[in-house]
Amino acid sequence: MFRRATTGFLEAESQQSEGQNLTRMRVLVFSDPRVSSVVEVLSPFASVKKVDWKYKEIPENARYIFLKIPYRALEGSYWVARMLREIYLSQADVVLAQYAYFSALIGAIAAGLSGKAFVVRAVGSDLRVHSQSFMGRIAVLLALRIASGVICVSRDLEKRAQALGAESTVVIPSPLVVPRYNATNIHKKRREIVSVARLVPVKGLSYLIRAIADLKDVSLVIIGDGPQRERLELLSQHLELRDRVFFNGWVSDRSEIWNHLNQATVFVLPSLSEGRPRVLVEAMACGLPLVATEVGGVSEIVADGVNGLLVPPRDAKALAKAIKVILDDVDFQKRASTENVKAAAEYSPSIIGSRIRDYLDRILHGAG
Repeated sequence: MFRRATTGFLEAESQQSEGQNLTRMRVLVFSDPRVSSVVEVLSPFASVKKVDWKYKEIPENARYIFLKIPYRALEGSYWVARMLREIYLSQADVVLAQYAYFSALIGAIAAGLSGKAFVVRAVGSDLRVHSQSFMGRIAVLLALRIASGVICVSRDLEKRAQALGAESTVVIPSPLVVPRYNATNIHKKRREIVSVARLVPVKGLSYLIRAIADLKDVSLVIIGDGPQRERLELLSQHLELRDRVFFNGWVSDRSEIWNHLNQATVFVLPSLSEGRPRVLVEAMACGLPLVATEVGGVSEIVADGVNGLLVPPRDAKALAKAIKVILDDVDFQKRASTENVKAAAEYSPSIIGSRIRDYLDRILHGAG
């Protein structure tokens, strides 16, 4: 049976009891385990059932190469049959596949055979990474071209999806439960900046550390861990920044991250490549002005000169200049803070769930 959320469902029941002809859309979500599900945010607006795609990794070894294709074919056939059964049992109106990869192709085939509408939700690595391999590109191309609609979490991904053959597309970012704080009760550390990232080269943290060396009386807190931590610590020591650059390691409790965000004055994301970073929205919700590199979908979140500043990637001097501009301009800090708190509210689960439901409804009625 579909799992129905209390919010929205009771209202629908009430309206039906008053004689109105209101039918809740039935959505079958076929979810790749790499992607956080939208079931929770969509449930208040539709009847939703989720099926997880469970697959077995095959070692990238020469002796397995001849087994890989027939194994995947058998596995795919099983999942198509499984999805056809799920569509029949649930009487789904639309199949929503999360992740535009092999799972999406399975959902597309099953939806096509059953005559149901099919929508793909593209989230990033499916179009940026998996579409680069030969087999992956075929799977992504077919899934996007069969789909009645494609939901992309950023405009950058939408452009990629359209280039791969998607016709009806919409940009709806991932939902985010953002913290609520009373800014008057927050003690800001006037010259502290913060960055939250996995410590890997693509996050560009070495450029941020070098930028700190060009700034006076500025401290940096880095929240995160990863294989580059030792090298970054050595860099900070070499630049004599041990008393100004602090590595706090990975923090699993998001509330602790938000506490760090609320103590800082500026949030910096110096990445060399990005999708639509969740952490930028969290920083916005905490009222932080942003400094970020203009890569991927970052410019869709950071409006240069409005709620933060954008700089080129791999440019420590530009990072230092942007950070100094914000630290020295209290009026800009206040304006950016107000703008960011307001903008972050648009990522709330209720708003995102409603937008997804409205798009699915347009697809069902041929107006996608």
